[in-house]
Amino acid sequence: PRVNLSALDGANYDVIVLGAGINGASSAQHLSAAGYSTLLVDKGDFASGSTSRSTRLLHCGLRYFETPRPLVDFTLAPSKLIIALRMAKASMEVRGELVKDSPQRLRPFTLLFPIVRGGRYRGWQLDLAARVLGRLGPKDVPLNYRRASARQAASLPFIREMADPGALQSVGMFTEYLFDWPERICIDAVLDAERLGATVRNYTFATPLGRSDDGLWAVALTDADQEQTATVHAPVVLNMTGIWIDRVNKATGQNTRRMIFGTKGAHIVVKLPNTFSEYGIATINDLGEPHYCVPSQGGHHHIGPTETPYEGDIDDIRADQSDREFLIGQTREILPGLGITEDDVVSTWAGVRPLGNDPAYPKGKRSAEVHDLAGEGLDGIYALTAGPIMTHRTVARKMTETVAKAVRPSRPAQPVDYAPRLSPEETNSPPLLAGDPSIRLSDLADAVNVEHATSLRDILIARTGAVYKHRLSEADIRRAAEEVSAHLGWDSAEVDRQIAAFQEYLRRTFGFN
Repeated sequence: PRVNLSALDGANYDVIVLGAGINGASSAQHLSAAGYSTLLVDKGDFASGSTSRSTRLLHCGLRYFETPRPLVDFTLAPSKLIIALRMAKASMEVRGELVKDSPQRLRPFTLLFPIVRGGRYRGWQLDLAARVLGRLGPKDVPLNYRRASARQAASLPFIREMADPGALQSVGMFTEYLFDWPERICIDAVLDAERLGATVRNYTFATPLGRSDDGLWAVALTDADQEQTATVHAPVVLNMTGIWIDRVNKATGQNTRRMIFGTKGAHIVVKLPNTFSEYGIATINDLGEPHYCVPSQGGHHHIGPTETPYEGDIDDIRADQSDREFLIGQTREILPGLGITEDDVVSTWAGVRPLGNDPAYPKGKRSAEVHDLAGEGLDGIYALTAGPIMTHRTVARKMTETVAKAVRPSRPAQPVDYAPRLSPEETNSPPLLAGDPSIRLSDLADAVNVEHATSLRDILIARTGAVYKHRLSEADIRRAAEEVSAHLGWDSAEVDRQIAAFQEYLRRTFGFN
């Protein structure tokens, strides 16, 4: 059951983690396992920010070697090569871990990377990058990389839809993985952190108030729904709030430097023939940036991302018409045989990447970095910039090492459990949707009673992934609302309000009509 906020007033912790996206949740999990008494809070639901808006690729790390002129760029800036190798190694290591311990949360598919005459990359460059990745990662989760000639690949999905078949020289192919839905990986980590002794709380605003003479930070907490308040203390605070990092830092009253450069990544979702279901393609768009079309849930594919500097409202991020037009236009140019039009767009989504603000990186610094804010007048607060979803465990271990330099754990260490948290199997419980036994009515109650869900959005998106698997009718949504109403204390008027709010969220965030 969700902890009452007033019960936390005056509590002391070893570390307070602000932000329960994938990096904050994983950090809380690892810190708790290391013996630190930990509080994890988020102003929204767990995983409701950038974590839920990614391209969902587990990502082998190939993209870190993508640069306009690889040999020249890396020779002139060897530090960028070092960063690329470090990030690629972390990606391959986490890829191996997740494939082995969380296969239920992943979907394997074959990613195609075409090499075309006059294109940005040569076949040997792709071969070399794949060989490097193979050496950086575990041998028991291979890339299965191979490169086929144009003739051998001519009948593959996507390849036959390309703009100029005569320009195709070869196609690199390897096994890639998608997160079924990224929120679930995060919630698994939250729940394991709680099992390990962490206090976890969503829908809780947090503001660092100041640091006392005895070295403890006071952090004010406010319940977003019930307007309860509490003040808690810890010697270390981790600002893991992603695109909200600068806002949290400023709330302390210190004149802190800008740390985040956000870029918007928008996606469109389309329905392709079943023959495409096991394949995706990675190409380069007109701006020299990656353009993916990869299999998604519900028999769809999603296309993206954009890479647009974002200065808009970070609490209301959506794919707008210009995003849709750009992604459709690029897809029509690269894969004209698909014939994608505006009418084919089933839904959309967009997020903002919390990249590092660095003048040397015009579109933000992608490497995950831990920042000690003592120089900003915030001694004892550490912040993370960047930190993509696939390297969250690497980040969590780094954050645990950072905390260890400042404070000793107050509890015995325990082992982390990376196994996905599965709802109890209630075979007598009816399915929410006819023909799909993977989501039962009992799962909805479990989401509320065990997994801290408080709204239809929490239940039907983050906890069950129902929105990603099916186009829910109003009757489906109402059935879900009525099923959990007793658990959440909703009367008929609140059920109606929750349904309306959920439908409006789907319309604004996913572009559903």
